[in-house]
Amino acid sequence: MMTQIQKIANPQGKGLVNVVDDLRSYEPIHVKAKSAHQWLADYFTSSLILSAKYGFKPIVAKDYYLYFKNAEWKLSLIEPEAWKSHSPGTYFATCNLNPDMSWSIELVDDWQQDPLLVKTIYELESAFVDSLNNENFLLENLPFYLQHLSYYQRLCANALARSLKQSLEIKLGKDNAGLLESKKMLTELDSQKKLILKNN
Repeated sequence: MMTQIQKIANPQGKGLVNVVDDLRSYEPIHVKAKSAHQWLADYFTSSLILSAKYGFKPIVAKDYYLYFKNAEWKLSLIEPEAWKSHSPGTYFATCNLNPDMSWSIELVDDWQQDPLLVKTIYELESAFVDSLNNENFLLENLPFYLQHLSYYQRLCANALARSLKQSLEIKLGKDNAGLLESKKMLTELDSQKKLILKNN
């Protein structure tokens, strides 16, 4: 009597190859120790960009354009001047993915003339600070896996989390970084009356 062999779906794990390659392509490099304010600025700025809608694979040192419309952010490959009609929203900033997998932005000069943008950024920063104002370990708050994000957003968020973790470990050592409470990282912000938003 022949033994029936059950087929295993995807026995070689072929579907995983692209994911592993993509994860490797987002390996943080040139990660450095950062001040608490710089670390938080990188975290907040990058989180803002990664909350935007986009469906492409970002690459390091390429310009992308951040737009805001109807309470939503959109990251685009198309610069503001190229839109002949139907712009995706108010142009807010030019964005770059850094080698350490954090994001930098160059804000438009007059963005603070738009009351809705100012209100939105203020509310986002307040919510960000509130989310860290607890006794949880800081590294537990990092976005290693956020299921609600799209594929490329999730990859970039994971790379950002690895970068921020490495930066903290370089500065404090692995053991101390792992035991740092979130609210302790906020103490430097209390004395600095400026936006967390990192502007080039």
